[in-house]
Amino acid sequence: MRALLSTLFVIAVAGSPVQAADLYMKYKLFAVGLPIGSGVMSVDFGNGSYSIDANGGTAAFGKLVSDGKGSVNVRGNVASGTLQPKKFALKVKSDDENGTISMQMRKGAVQKVAVNPPQDRMNQRIKVTSDHLKNVLDPLTAAVFPAPKGLSAESCNRTLELFDGKERYNVHLSYKSKRQAKTSDGRFNGEVLVCRARYEPISGHRPKRKTIQELANNKSMEIWLAPVGDKPYLVPLRASIKAPFGSLVVKAEKYKLKG
Repeated sequence: MRALLSTLFVIAVAGSPVQAADLYMKYKLFAVGLPIGSGVMSVDFGNGSYSIDANGGTAAFGKLVSDGKGSVNVRGNVASGTLQPKKFALKVKSDDENGTISMQMRKGAVQKVAVNPPQDRMNQRIKVTSDHLKNVLDPLTAAVFPAPKGLSAESCNRTLELFDGKERYNVHLSYKSKRQAKTSDGRFNGEVLVCRARYEPISGHRPKRKTIQELANNKSMEIWLAPVGDKPYLVPLRASIKAPFGSLVVKAEKYKLKG
């Protein structure tokens, strides 16, 4: 289920520089309706560049989510509206996992990866090949969708090819509908795209692991995408999945554009 959370997004930063960000969003994570985590995400576009910063924490919820906190950031270039990550860094500290991941990338290709501590049970995992590290995004960059056609079905219909430093996987998105949505602070109140999402493991995972199999077979995942002001991008306003224990939901409560 951890792969799901990082795919939906790594929730973000208390104390990030809100005043400098083009977009600031605060999220909450719910399991069966109970709040178990929160954080914020800040996105900033410069002259041919972008940055995304995030960190947050979760409270223990059975065996599904452990008590912990983490931070993640990515820096990269913008070319013809496409985001091209250059440096990605993740730090996690929880009851069942502590470690860091850093990646250097260029034009969609992973050039260097450092994982500390190294992954275990490598003999049980599908090998990550050099071909798997081409034409990919990190999970945080993938949370900002280039969408020159705005809230059109075409903006949903895409496959995200992702590598998080350990595992390579795809998230297949398809158009479901449009609907009205708003955040609790009232700063976003408008139309969003509702996209179906399906997880496909490629490599780096343990194929016999039950949670991986369940996630790959789960057809309930949805992501709601909202505009970023007048910029040609969409960001998740809400993401959800139905699991055996009930529903898991990440949703934005605050939405603030620069100015």
